[in-house]
Amino acid sequence: MNARRWTRTVGAAAVATVAYLALGAAPAAAHVEIAEAQPNGDGTTTLTFSFDHSCDNSPTTELVVALPDGVTATTTATPNRWSAAVADDRVTFTGPGLKTAQVGLTTRIIARAGDTLHFPVLQRCADGGSYDWIDITADSEHPAPRLIATNAVLANPPDTTTAPAPAAAGGAAQEQGGGATLVQALAVLAAFVLAAAAAGFALARRV
Repeated sequence: MNARRWTRTVGAAAVATVAYLALGAAPAAAHVEIAEAQPNGDGTTTLTFSFDHSCDNSPTTELVVALPDGVTATTTATPNRWSAAVADDRVTFTGPGLKTAQVGLTTRIIARAGDTLHFPVLQRCADGGSYDWIDITADSEHPAPRLIATNAVLANPPDTTTAPAPAAAGGAAQEQGGGATLVQALAVLAAFVLAAAAAGFALARRV
């Protein structure tokens, strides 16, 4: 195999691999989802739930959000003429029919960084139809809204008053409980593929 063909082959493999990883890591789009998680600096985090469609041609009149273990609700924010009621581990938003909207829920989250928290939602519409967004598998037909906890949104962040652990030789210290993001993983993969392409090119020229 000549150098040019080797480079084309490795490059095509790199593009295919990166595309496969990106698609595989992307969550399925949910019709009711957590659009934003905004830390408030006081141990609470405001979660914004959004829905982008209703039941066929019938508008949404109610959202019932179930809170997972470790999450409590403090205050709510609703669209115009909607109201909200908090009862134990359930928050019910109701109002005149809307095709699309957002509702807000200020919470205290007790969890560990990296935990995936699921918020099952019942969406009811004016004609009596409904959707149950309760599946915990992201690529299912009706996935529950989910939040991957980070230290920023937690009411119980790790104690950072102690001295950090020394960095391992050749690299920076990692935050305990953290992990590589998709962007970091793809960057490492791209660097590896480019190195392989360069090595193959040099080898092909020598042959």
